[in-house]
Amino acid sequence: MSVGGKGLVLVSVVLTQLMIVLDMTVVAVALPSMQEDLGLTAGQRPWVMTAYTLAFGGLVLFGGRLSGVLGLRGSYRLGLTGFALASLVAGVAPSFAVLVAARVAQGVFAAVLAPTVLALVNRTFTETQERSRAFAVLGATGGLGAAVGLIVGGVLTESLDWRWTMYVNIPIALVAAVVSVSSLPSGDPRTALGRLFDDVVGLAAGCGAVFSLIYGLDRAQQDGWGAWSTVVLFVVAGVLAVGFVLRERRAAAPVLPLGMLRNASRTSSYAVMFVSTCAQMGSLVYLTYYFQEHLGYSPMATGVAFLPMVAALVVTAGVAGRLLVPRYGAKVCFPGGLAVQAVALFILSRVTVETTYGEVVLPGMVVFGAGLGLAVPVVFNAGTRGVPEGRSGLASSIISMSQQVGASFGVAVLSTYATRSVEGYIEEHAGRVEAQAAEAMARENAYPGSPEATGIVDRVIDALTQEAQIDAYGGGFALVGTIVASAAVILLAAVVVRWRYLGRSDAASGGAGVEVTGPAVRRRSL
Repeated sequence: MSVGGKGLVLVSVVLTQLMIVLDMTVVAVALPSMQEDLGLTAGQRPWVMTAYTLAFGGLVLFGGRLSGVLGLRGSYRLGLTGFALASLVAGVAPSFAVLVAARVAQGVFAAVLAPTVLALVNRTFTETQERSRAFAVLGATGGLGAAVGLIVGGVLTESLDWRWTMYVNIPIALVAAVVSVSSLPSGDPRTALGRLFDDVVGLAAGCGAVFSLIYGLDRAQQDGWGAWSTVVLFVVAGVLAVGFVLRERRAAAPVLPLGMLRNASRTSSYAVMFVSTCAQMGSLVYLTYYFQEHLGYSPMATGVAFLPMVAALVVTAGVAGRLLVPRYGAKVCFPGGLAVQAVALFILSRVTVETTYGEVVLPGMVVFGAGLGLAVPVVFNAGTRGVPEGRSGLASSIISMSQQVGASFGVAVLSTYATRSVEGYIEEHAGRVEAQAAEAMARENAYPGSPEATGIVDRVIDALTQEAQIDAYGGGFALVGTIVASAAVILLAAVVVRWRYLGRSDAASGGAGVEVTGPAVRRRSL
């Protein structure tokens, strides 16, 4: 393929990747407007986001299968067309039922597009340096898509209407389709049509396990980790996952050949995507509330506040793609990127009711963006490198699945942590509230039960609640920072062990996820 053709493919897939990830968060700041316009109840509102995540994560394995059956060109066009139509329906939705159905459809077609996008880059860019640069661009897009979604959602909701958070996908899909019309690789789906029905049992078990896990994490966020619905879904996910593994060991044409997971660099890429997305999505939820409820930012100002993180991510991804990835690969970028993210989260954990945006949040976000830019682009590269062309869609779908599960896990953990932390903080400081209220009433000569006294009590309680919320954010950042730092240490230890016991040349050969094969030798390394 010519350089111009490769450039068109990259532009098209970058637009598509942005659209897919953007839709994970673009509606977050528009939810209040949706609720008011459509009359959503408190119980219905979370489903606007959950419907997309469940369909996307639960069916992404099927999307990887479909890309192999229809071919990259066929699955890409199907995904773009379906996503655009679903977005149109979501935009004109007159009711909750129509909106949620359209969001499910968006998730279904995102599950088709996500593995296809990565497989297209994997097939188009084969030379080491151009591949590293292409995945750096795509990785930066994937990393910043969630933050861009908040920015776009805020701007569109405030300047136009919440429905434009859905309509915005239509021109993106149209441009991506036009740009790629003459550059996509062709394929003959007739030769692979029979593969659609290979290992249907394994496919159903795998999709069911992911669906149950993501839904269980959603229920944990809404109802608590000990709720019967949460526990049942986790048990179902575990049973289906075990059944999936047993099935794949025996299936003649497995959905997921387990040998694909034996490559250390590839498996590490899935873990890094899970941990990074967990930290990113959980932190975005905290920061969004912090900006709007504590600092009083509008939806548009909230989006603008995230721009430094986006800028740091883009710059770091570009530098890493050109200088670090070709030379050091995954063995440095994975633990290094996670370590930088952990540092950022510990910086953010210093937030208090007195700190300002520039004191803690701004430097924390810049460092976090740099950590994402260092690690995430390498995930896409290492996660698909060395995979046979017919399995590239499958390898890509596992990356997307790790992203969806990580996002759900991060939001669930930090949301439930914040709820319990706030309750505990208020109980612990209840006596202080009474003392402050009594002192204020005495100072203002307000008698108990009077309107003035009631106003004083309300102000003291509001101040304590805000203080408890900010304290919970700080503790949550520290918690997820510990998780990310632990993952960085484990990966670094794995690199050191392989470097020491397998030799410098062997460790270096897999630096970017290369799988070296020969007539009598197969080496896999981090």
